Amino acid sequence: MTYYRNLQAYLAAGYLFAKNHPRMQASFRISYDDIVARRGGTMFTTPCGSNINGFVPFYFSPITKMAYSIHKGNVSLKDPDGSNKGAASMDDVAYLVVDPDKLFASGRSFWFTDIACNSGIPPTYKNSPLDLKDHVDWSLFDEPPSIAQITEIGYHGVCKWQQDRDLPIEHQMRSKKRMAELLIRDYLRMDEVSCILLKNAAHEEEVRAWVETSGTEIPVYVKPGCYF
Repeated sequence: MTYYRNLQAYLAAGYLFAKNHPRMQASFRISYDDIVARRGGTMFTTPCGSNINGFVPFYFSPITKMAYSIHKGNVSLKDPDGSNKGAASMDDVAYLVVDPDKLFASGRSFWFTDIACNSGIPPTYKNSPLDLKDHVDWSLFDEPPSIAQITEIGYHGVCKWQQDRDLPIEHQMRSKKRMAELLIRDYLRMDEVSCILLKNAAHEEEVRAWVETSGTEIPVYVKPGCYF
């Protein structure tokens, strides 16, 4: 999940670098500064001793508590120089969709968690692809009603609801479990991206031009159903 204008730099370079990487691109930010800072310190680290900002993070669906926070106007858009441009909008958010198996086969180290890395409760980390089917609580992703289908890549969607509630018990940590993370070390190659999603057609022509200029063949889809 990124501000759409960042795609131009990522595509031109062929890489999206992790926040701690020396080649990290200056970019627009749609995140909470305090959480980013904590993920870059010693509070949240992987079992290999690295902090979270040494990895490029992904969620396992587009419908998350973070996306909802942006939708509600609670997250600022920051220029590359750090200046505040006002509330970020999901209309300007692009999703980079990846296939976990492709990242597992990349040769770079990776981890995945059962809840958000910066949750108050420490997540449990795994790095064996064989554990993915049991480590993430997929039942919370697969419940009806389902939205956010991407038929072009065979993605069947995710449950519309992700907020916590008292009952059933399985939903008491639903928002945290729905923000389980996949972390790939150092960078994402643009040729590892399965597709780019946009909420509407406003930026489609521009993004397609960046893709074409980059020499990649990443499909760009307008998928309002993947957004709040």
